[in-house]
Amino acid sequence: MIWNISWKNVWRNKARSMVVVCAVTLGTISGVFVAGMMNGWVDQRIHSAIHTEVSHIKIQNPEYLINEELKHTVPNFTEISDFLDNSEEVKAWTKHTKIIAMASTSRGSTALSLKGINPEEEMRVSDLNTLIVENGGNYFESTFKNPIVISEKTADQLRLINYIISQELLDSIAFLGADNSLINSLNSIKDKRFITEKKFKSQLESILKPNDIRKFGANIMNLAKNYKVRSKIRFTFTGMDGGMVQKSFRVCGIYKTNNTMFDQFNAFVKNENIAGIAGFQANDYHEVNVILNDDIKNLNSFRDNLSSRYSNADVMTWKELAPDAGMMADFMTMYYYIIMGVIFFALAFGIINTMLMSVLERIKELGMLMAIGMNKKRVFNMIMLETIFLTIVGSIAGMVLGGALIGVFGKIGMNFASVQEGFEAFGWSAMVYPSIDISFFFGVTVMVIIIAILSSIIPALKALKLNPVEAIRTE
Repeated sequence: MIWNISWKNVWRNKARSMVVVCAVTLGTISGVFVAGMMNGWVDQRIHSAIHTEVSHIKIQNPEYLINEELKHTVPNFTEISDFLDNSEEVKAWTKHTKIIAMASTSRGSTALSLKGINPEEEMRVSDLNTLIVENGGNYFESTFKNPIVISEKTADQLRLINYIISQELLDSIAFLGADNSLINSLNSIKDKRFITEKKFKSQLESILKPNDIRKFGANIMNLAKNYKVRSKIRFTFTGMDGGMVQKSFRVCGIYKTNNTMFDQFNAFVKNENIAGIAGFQANDYHEVNVILNDDIKNLNSFRDNLSSRYSNADVMTWKELAPDAGMMADFMTMYYYIIMGVIFFALAFGIINTMLMSVLERIKELGMLMAIGMNKKRVFNMIMLETIFLTIVGSIAGMVLGGALIGVFGKIGMNFASVQEGFEAFGWSAMVYPSIDISFFFGVTVMVIIIAILSSIIPALKALKLNPVEAIRTE
């Protein structure tokens, strides 16, 4: 009976109840969607950290971490490779040589970490081969001698990117809805080559209207990029014997990840093209990257097992190598509930106010119920159930609509291109696909019930303090 009465009481004043329900619904939608967006970002960051940057496990010489000299190669490499080949927990692994070198072209220079890899092995551990930019060559599929894969950031530093307005670009911009005045302005610099992004942007700002730049500027910049694939880069570094070594490589591919710092310092060559000139012997490698099976339960136990077997090697997990991603993975669930807690805490004041108004409007009714024998426990339960019903209706609607929004944007994505440079400086993608685990909704439901119970205490105590005789006389 109490449940039935409580439900009917909620809708006695439909307008007031709907205001609270709508507020709870909007708050829940906001919290769920923000949590889904953050979860999508974290999932992408973790995927990049593992499958692009550092892998699940990395094995190195402890001395190499202190002083990156070429002589500090992975100890006991043969024994480690045999163990990894025969371990059921290992999905794939590969090895790298690593050289800090100075790269230079006729127009620019920069310091790079030159990694010697086996491309076939690398594709089983890293997704770098899928990150080659459009019109940016290929991943070691070229037949020319000494190929190298560099990042778009490195290509820009070495002046291996120029910008040109082509007929194809004009056709694409027209297809996107550009008017004739914009097309005519771009025609004035058609086929003119700009060697830096800064010069090209300056030219666009001088001939285009601010509104055109806001609408089409990003598309024009991307379509105008011309990568100078096949360009030669000369590297200078110190060999194993301490002498200076020079070697030239030809660009076969240009990649781009979501992490500017990674892109800025990493270039990839075939190990066979650098081992001889650098002075490496067989089984001389500076790091071993390991990808474990998806169903592995405890990453740390595998690391500890390797560390105990090969105590003279340094074994680190991706959480230690990419601490930002590791911290987010460990604490993200807590962040979700903090966000929802803050939202519901703010909504609780509105719920309390609404229930107090409801109690004050029904003083005579409540006094009569207590006078005919309804005890204080049942009065308290009635007020509490009214609060729970009011809150849970809004939260369920919010979770359904928030989940639907996550489902839609999880497929089409959300593009934060306007702040892409800032996001990628911290390793975060500007394109996010929201996602959320179903268990999150169960946690939110429990939180809603707790907030509703707490919000019902003040109105319920107000009702319990009523004197039945005086309440009945209230007009």
